[in-house]
Amino acid sequence: MIKIFMKKRVILLLILLGIFFVYGCMSVQERYCFYQGTNERMSLSEARIIAENSECTQEGPLKNTSMCNAITGTWWIDLDVQKENCNPACVVNILTKNATINWRCRGLVK
Repeated sequence: MIKIFMKKRVILLLILLGIFFVYGCMSVQERYCFYQGTNERMSLSEARIIAENSECTQEGPLKNTSMCNAITGTWWIDLDVQKENCNPACVVNILTKNATINWRCRGLVK
């Protein structure tokens, strides 16, 4: 009786370990930005690669915060750059695959 009980526990444990292993190996869900009114889309990972290889990273590194603007068809990836009254982002265009800096400054710029 005890042997059967132990076998069932071992089998259950192996099944649970298998489930955790498979779940742990699954890829993270990719985020996409869709350009409204078109069939165009771009993954965040592709946008980050474009941004990394652009003028954006000459100013500073990319942050982990980003947002999609479906109306303009752009990914906005925040930059870790200190400039007074500004909150810069690297803007990646889904159609052209170009990236530029938008400084997003407020107030009077000297």
